[in-house]
Amino acid sequence: MLAESYTRGSKREDGQMRRQILVAMAFGLVALVTGGCGLWRETPPTVTPIIITATPEPQVIPIVATETPAVTSVLMATDVSFLPTRAATTTATPTPAPPITMTPSFTPTVTDTPVTPGVAAFAPVGAAVGASSEACPTQPGGTFGAIYQSSPDIAAAIGCPLSGAVHTASSAYQTYQNGVMFWVSSLGGAPQPTIYALYNNGTYQRFNDTFAEGVDPPSGGESPPEGLLEPVRGFGKVWRTNLGVRDGLGWATSGENGGAAQVQLFERGEMVFVTQAGQTYVLVTGAPGTWTARSGGS
Repeated sequence: MLAESYTRGSKREDGQMRRQILVAMAFGLVALVTGGCGLWRETPPTVTPIIITATPEPQVIPIVATETPAVTSVLMATDVSFLPTRAATTTATPTPAPPITMTPSFTPTVTDTPVTPGVAAFAPVGAAVGASSEACPTQPGGTFGAIYQSSPDIAAAIGCPLSGAVHTASSAYQTYQNGVMFWVSSLGGAPQPTIYALYNNGTYQRFNDTFAEGVDPPSGGESPPEGLLEPVRGFGKVWRTNLGVRDGLGWATSGENGGAAQVQLFERGEMVFVTQAGQTYVLVTGAPGTWTARSGGS
């Protein structure tokens, strides 16, 4: 009985405890709900939105290189009637080689005074202008004298002889297409070898012979046409270094011939007898100098 009574008492206590727990839980739930409702009734804070605006990127416009088209030439069709008509037969006409121009450039080694042949530009020594050659204090002799006395024009152009003596010298002589060249070892004054280039047009040039054996080349290695020769040594040096001589004379037609010469100096020139040619050359100084030839010698 006691045990059964104890059991019923325990069950009663357990039931009370459960009711207390349930009541406590109900009050807690009410408090929680009440507090929560109060919170929901409060005005929520105003939220200021922060708007983030993205900075737009600059628009990139691509640059496209445009190639300028080249100008295309337009070929115009030519009417056939405007085209040249070809001859049925064409015969080529050969053009002959032009002759050597006789225009030498004069560069004499001494200062010459122009003299017109036949005009007494200067009076003989000791005589007035226009006086005859008989007024000269000295007269040339031999063949030179005969030429001088028989040709008043030559006497007036060349003037009086500077002395009555005739100088003997060595000589060399060579013929050319358009003239001759001759060399004399001395003119009687200073021992200066001299070269004369005589052109077929009646003019001449005089040069000092400056050829040095072993220093100057004896030849220029020219290739003359068949049957003609290249001047060598002293003649060749003058011929190569003076275009007027080369153009005026042309190629040599013979080799050099050695011999002797007789020379007499005058006021305005000289007379030179060249044994190889058998002629006396009367050389009157001038710009250009003029020459004439007579047979025989002094």
